[in-house]
Amino acid sequence: MNDERKKEIKDKVTQFLGDKANDDLINFSVDRVIQSVANFTNIPVDELPPEIDSTIMAMCLQLIQTHSWPGSNSYVVNSISEGDVSVNFGSPAEIFAQVQKLNPVTNDFIGNLIHFRRLPQ
Repeated sequence: MNDERKKEIKDKVTQFLGDKANDDLINFSVDRVIQSVANFTNIPVDELPPEIDSTIMAMCLQLIQTHSWPGSNSYVVNSISEGDVSVNFGSPAEIFAQVQKLNPVTNDFIGNLIHFRRLPQ
């Protein structure tokens, strides 16, 4: 993956995050996701096809938004009860994990990545 493609991915992630964008966090998440995709697909980073870029962007956004990293959502209301007033908070990562259990299709990146996967050499 050349530097221009990587910059395009970073720019899109920054655009989607808006005012919550943090350059160091975006750089870290993009590098981490690209390496994870390369490891999973058994494709060297320099040979990753451009068709996989949108999946990489989505994975970066999910990585930033579902973990309580600086510049991302920290905690959200998980449940509210009226009797004896109770408010429970949960991290986006916990909520995402619960949603994944209910609907395995939600943000299923493995399904997208399988199409690009090669046998290990």
